[in-house]
Amino acid sequence: MWTIFDLCQPRPDVLYGELKEEIFSARLRDVIEGKAEPVYQDPVKFFENTYPTHGLRTLLTEALGRLTGVRADSNPILRLETAFGGGKTHNLIALYHVASGRTPPDKVAHILPVEMIPRPDAIKVAGVVGSDLDPSGGLSHADGTRTFTLWGELAYQLGGRAGYMLAKQSDINRSAPGTGLFEELVGEQPTLIMIDEIARHMRAAQSVPTVTGKSDLAEQTVAFLMSLLEFAASRANVVVVLTLAAADDAFGKETEHLRQQLDEANDPVLECLSAMKK
Repeated sequence: MWTIFDLCQPRPDVLYGELKEEIFSARLRDVIEGKAEPVYQDPVKFFENTYPTHGLRTLLTEALGRLTGVRADSNPILRLETAFGGGKTHNLIALYHVASGRTPPDKVAHILPVEMIPRPDAIKVAGVVGSDLDPSGGLSHADGTRTFTLWGELAYQLGGRAGYMLAKQSDINRSAPGTGLFEELVGEQPTLIMIDEIARHMRAAQSVPTVTGKSDLAEQTVAFLMSLLEFAASRANVVVVLTLAAADDAFGKETEHLRQQLDEANDPVLECLSAMKK
């Protein structure tokens, strides 16, 4: 009988002691900003080291089917739910790499039909991680722009500084904008919006009042999400991907509250992709 040592050949970085623990901590923001470890940043390396699970195949097919128009009847809103460490961020990074159009088609041809693999920059892509948002100090950018809310950060990613100016007052006031903001930011271009770990942000947002003092940032964030999902459902080429952790994680209370509100407001258009694993 063959032993595991006979059947498995360790990678060179393992054999030569070059494997770093940091590479096991994937961060969507680092990938979007081009600062991640090569195993996550380089789409070729990433897909060479990624096993195409059923969950990953489903996510890519649903999202890119709608964004490319190949499967226009795919769901506009995808909700990924797993326990902590269940592979949500890994799946979002995979979706980012393909949607950006910078992944060589031959590297994902075993996962997706070739007609669902977009050209570079054919799709607008924005991705926000709840734990990165800072409603008090703001999230700084290279050009000096500082964003304070989920909608301010999305506006910046989708439209740069000019895009942020459309949302600036709402961002400063911590007051949720309506769907009109996305009418201007998105236009007719296919657009992917990914929101990761938003429940973590909701806890901090509860202590941040709006300018009027009549509500807090958490309530305004929920109102914004409702407008965003309504907008996505009304467009044939817009997809929103939300991730929620299990109800028993560190932010379980916020997760469950948000889940209930999303279900009540958008049950007809929400597609839950559960138990996604790497």
